[in-house]
Amino acid sequence: MWTSFVKPRLPVVLLALSLAACGSSDPENPAPTPDAGTSVPDAGTEDAGVPDAGVPDAGPVDSGTPDAGEPDAGPPLAIPNTLSGYGLFTGSPADGGLVPVEGNVPYTLSTALFSDYAVKSRTLYIPPGKTARYQPMAALDLPVGTLITKTFAFPADLRKPDQDVRVIETRVLVHQPSGWEAWPYVWNAEQTEATLATGGRSRDVTFIDSEGETRSFKYAVPSKNQCQQCHHLVDDKGAQVMHPIGVKARYLHRTNTYGGVEHDQLEYLASLGKLDGLPAAAELPKAPDAFDPQAADLTTRARTYLDINCAHCHNPKGTAGITSQLFLDIGTTSMFSLGECKRPGSAGSGVGGEFDILPGNHAESILWYRMHTEESGKMMPQIGRTVRHAEGSQLIADWIDSLPAKTCK
Repeated sequence: MWTSFVKPRLPVVLLALSLAACGSSDPENPAPTPDAGTSVPDAGTEDAGVPDAGVPDAGPVDSGTPDAGEPDAGPPLAIPNTLSGYGLFTGSPADGGLVPVEGNVPYTLSTALFSDYAVKSRTLYIPPGKTARYQPMAALDLPVGTLITKTFAFPADLRKPDQDVRVIETRVLVHQPSGWEAWPYVWNAEQTEATLATGGRSRDVTFIDSEGETRSFKYAVPSKNQCQQCHHLVDDKGAQVMHPIGVKARYLHRTNTYGGVEHDQLEYLASLGKLDGLPAAAELPKAPDAFDPQAADLTTRARTYLDINCAHCHNPKGTAGITSQLFLDIGTTSMFSLGECKRPGSAGSGVGGEFDILPGNHAESILWYRMHTEESGKMMPQIGRTVRHAEGSQLIADWIDSLPAKTCK
């Protein structure tokens, strides 16, 4: 396994009276100036005129109350130039794996956001003496000083996900006193260190997929600004506020192995004194594995997929949701708001049909078309994927086809 959990030491998280000066270099192709490198074009602005397909565009994040930090929370965290500077891990991919230190808790999601078939590893660090608060729908209310990491890697063969793995990037969400910040780190060719790359990077990726076919494409590491496009909600004053996406109770309510023993992830955090307000297990929301037919019915699994992949933008507090009135979060009950017989405001031509969802006909539904296409300017999300998620596209096609057919007008 290229990443595992052990309990060596507490992380050495850097504190400073002000943010450290941040530069970056491309660890595989050093840039002549800080953060220059091979910058990834800002895909969130290139086709900004098509905000309301069925899947996320460059808008904000998930429903809930945006967290602008805690008053008088002390000095901001300094942002190191290398991932190792956080002290969150021991080891490296080159010597067997990234090992979270004690207090940096690994977690998985019951259904994860699709990112070009990358294999992901996630951790959550809540500072000593601080505690998160449970929220039934929104992301956990995480205290200032919290660090969330997500590492993206590609095995040579997806059918052997633990063998011959190349780690591409690690993203770090930092909860500063002023609010959340996102910082991308790119791993060098030797797999010994990841270096801050605020301008983003591009990497050639090749792997064998689950069907035995070879796939090759350019994987885009998002810039710091591009991270903000997906991690924002609009607050009550109309300002965009950054917020985490995946750390919601419904996706965390599943088992994981800690110290050789299986625990429910939420209950484990509570046992560490890191989560308050957790209700009884029977009262906890639970999102199924969207691709397990035994876990839930087709509608629930399709809605779960849309919730984790699309609703961070397409929700009542997301820019894409506000402008399009297409709400794909799990809490939406109106089929019209989900796109049924709904004409998009500015999807443009050649996007599969007239309506976001034409019930009973996925091939003429814009929602499905923009998930399925790989054409720049038409595919959704606009950033975060380069290739089609075949399984996700099929799931949504099956769901739309299962809806009672209607003649939309």
